[in-house]
Amino acid sequence: MDKVRPPKLKEGDEIRIIAPASAPDMGNLSKGIARLKKLGFKISLGSNIKRLVQVHELAATAVERSQEILNAFKDDNVKAIFCARGGYGSIHTLPLLDFDVIHDHPKIFIGYSDITALHLAFNKLSNLVTFHGPMPGSDPEEMGKPYFKTIIEVLEGKTNNFATGDRDLLFKYINPGTVEGTSIGTNISVASSLIGTKYMPDTTDKILFAEDTGITAGDIDRYLFTMKLANLLGNFSGFAFGDIKTVNEQSEPMPFVEDVIEDYMEELKKPSLYGLPFGHGEGQMLIPLNSRIKLSTSTEPTLEFREPVVE
Repeated sequence: MDKVRPPKLKEGDEIRIIAPASAPDMGNLSKGIARLKKLGFKISLGSNIKRLVQVHELAATAVERSQEILNAFKDDNVKAIFCARGGYGSIHTLPLLDFDVIHDHPKIFIGYSDITALHLAFNKLSNLVTFHGPMPGSDPEEMGKPYFKTIIEVLEGKTNNFATGDRDLLFKYINPGTVEGTSIGTNISVASSLIGTKYMPDTTDKILFAEDTGITAGDIDRYLFTMKLANLLGNFSGFAFGDIKTVNEQSEPMPFVEDVIEDYMEELKKPSLYGLPFGHGEGQMLIPLNSRIKLSTSTEPTLEFREPVVE
């Protein structure tokens, strides 16, 4: 199956906002919508957001959420799909999706956190380039910052620069080196939950972008070691770690997350960066997934696009 890149976004295009996981906070979502409209886009809402259907903390039933996803892809008026928020529950939609429909109707698809389940499945089974990026129901303030215009310019095909928020470019490295590979990610706990299923892509020649929240250093150790046991971890060509937020109170003494990650990276001796502005902190860089990326520490730690991300 040939790789599919979504068509470029244009001013005035329709952006569909959907809720594949938890129900969004409508106040935050309204702020995010206002900022997208201010940039010149038409906004439409998925049926589950409009009807305010909610099942426990989820936006709707798995059937309704999967249908909302497919309807957004099938609608020719829609040019980009933004997930309202993450939370949990995206994984429930996977067996209900038609990945041929997604392949045949490529759209810009943006989200992160629990939306990782959809990214991985779309990347593997539809071979679609998707995007880790800010969500209107979770990151309305980020959408009002100057760097968000760079994100839009990437989606419009006007620039190939990583938009890295308000932080200095770039970060720190754990292991030096230069590597090129296909991006994959980003929530490491969600990715680990797909190991052994048909939705988890092969990790050979991939650069793992990883973030998480509400976890302990022991959790990170478990996720990475599970990947090691599944013969996935060593196949990655490089690693890029974003914000990893640990729980504040822990019943048992734990090492620092950074130390756990550093131990794995030193064992693997693969080029690796740490502290990029993506995940659950301030700054939400746009990361094209299923796309060729160059990671380098030759002069200073940098990331580069190595192919177009939109057509």
